[in-house]
Amino acid sequence: MASVEIALCKAGFALFVVGLLIGAAIPGFNSPRLGLSAHLTAVQGGIALIAIGLLWPHFNLGPLTSTVLSFALWVSTWLLSLGIALAAVFGAGKVLPIAGDGLRASAKRERTVAMLVVGSSAILTLSSIAVFTLWIAGS
Repeated sequence: MASVEIALCKAGFALFVVGLLIGAAIPGFNSPRLGLSAHLTAVQGGIALIAIGLLWPHFNLGPLTSTVLSFALWVSTWLLSLGIALAAVFGAGKVLPIAGDGLRASAKRERTVAMLVVGSSAILTLSSIAVFTLWIAGS
């Protein structure tokens, strides 16, 4: 495996383990429902990064494109998990209204969570679309 694939798999496995630890801490969060969301996001995101890492050689991306997109994928997945975990710790449910169940934190904490969750979701979505589009175009 080349370095990009290994980096994605390692980032994914580490996030998976962090997700398991978050799961063990669910009862201690200000919002257990947001804690469950953080747990599931980290575990599923970790598995997705591992799968993407294993598929990466089949995408046939150039070196610069490969580096940029793989970095965007793993960093945005980690930041999304961090944002939801912080929401659980702070009880900041504004940006995640279903799991947040009406909880509100200070305006600063809500903004921090919103920037992490919305920003990382946008980057994750766009980079995933780019990888998929380039993969299909190259087939």
